Amino acid sequence: MRIKELDGLRGIAVLAVIDCHYLAWLPAAGSHYGWLGVDLFFVLSGFLISGILLELREKEHYFKIFYTRRALRIFPPYYLGIVVYLSVSIALGMPGTFRIWTQYIFYYVSLLSHPIPLYGTPRGVPLAVSLGLGVLWSLSVEEIYYTIWAPVVRFTEEKELTAILIAMMVIAPLLRWRLLSENLGMNTFYCQMDGLAYGSAVALLIRHRRLSPQVWLRADRLFDGLALVMIPLAVGFWLALRGDPLVPAAGITFANVSFALITYALIRHAGGSQLWVRIFRAKWLRSIGMVSYSLYLFHYPLAVVSEEVVAKLHLVRRANAVSGVLLSLALSFAVAYGLWYGIESRILHWKDRKVPSIAHAEP
Repeated sequence: MRIKELDGLRGIAVLAVIDCHYLAWLPAAGSHYGWLGVDLFFVLSGFLISGILLELREKEHYFKIFYTRRALRIFPPYYLGIVVYLSVSIALGMPGTFRIWTQYIFYYVSLLSHPIPLYGTPRGVPLAVSLGLGVLWSLSVEEIYYTIWAPVVRFTEEKELTAILIAMMVIAPLLRWRLLSENLGMNTFYCQMDGLAYGSAVALLIRHRRLSPQVWLRADRLFDGLALVMIPLAVGFWLALRGDPLVPAAGITFANVSFALITYALIRHAGGSQLWVRIFRAKWLRSIGMVSYSLYLFHYPLAVVSEEVVAKLHLVRRANAVSGVLLSLALSFAVAYGLWYGIESRILHWKDRKVPSIAHAEP
C-alpha cells in the first residue's frame, strides 16, 4: 500500500532543495538550510529500499527483481539528462573531459574526496551543465547504497544487519568531522551513509511492529516523546550554530534522527485525521512528491537558463531576481510533469507488468 504522507514528505524535501538553489539571495526564506532536503531524501530512500529488500528477501529472483526495477525507475530520466548535458556542452564548444563524464555515467562521483572542477577551467563544461551535474552526487550515494545493500540484506541476519546500520550511523559523522578539519568535501558516500542507515532502521522497526503491534505500543510512545524532544533540539542547534564547524558533523546527525522520527510517525499515523498528518497528505504536496525525482534532477540548470532570459529584459535588481525565480519554477515544473506523464509513468506501468514485485510502495 502506498503511503500518501510520504509522498508529501518527499515533496517537502524537493521544495527545500529548490529553496536553497533559487532563493539564496533571500535568507529569510530559509534558503541556508534548504540543502537538508537532500538528507531527507536519503532517509526516505533508506526506508523505501530496505522495506522492499526485506519483503523480497525470501523470494525467488531476488536480485533480478530488485535491480531491474531500480534501473527502470532511476536510469531513464538520469541518462536522458546526461545525454542532454553532453550535447549542450559539445554544441557550446565546452565538452569537458572524459573523467568529468565517466564519474557521472558510472555513478562513482560520491566515492571521490577531491571532486573534479566542472566550471571555470579551460577543460570545464558550461555553467548550466555544471549545476545539473553538480546535484548528481546524491544519486551516486543512493546508487552505491542500492548496489551493496541488496546482498547485505539477502545474506545477513537481522541482528548483524542492525549492527551494520549502527556502525554506519557512528562512522559517517566522524568522517564528516575529519574531512572538515582537512578542508575536503563531505559529499561522499562514506560521509552521507548515515541518512540511508536511519531510513533503513525505520524499515526494520516497521517490520517488527507489524508482527506484534500490541507489544510496540509502549515503544511508540517512547518514539513520540523522543520526536518531541529531538526535533526542537535539532532546529535550535541549527539556528544557534549556523556556520559553526559542529554543524556538518553533529548537525546532520540531529537532522537525520529528526527525519527518521518524522518518517516513522507518519507511517504509523498514515490515513489519520490529525491536522499535522493531513498536511502531509495534501494533494498539491503529494503531486510535487510524485514528480520530485525529475524536479530534483533538472531544476538547477533551468535556473541559469531563466536568469539569462530575464537578464535580457533589463529589469531592476529585485524584479529581475523575482522574475528569474518565477520563470525557473515554471520551467522546472513543466519539465518535471512533462517527463512524468511522457516517460516516467509509462515506464513504471510497463515495469509493473513485466517485472512484478511485492505489493510495496515505490515512488
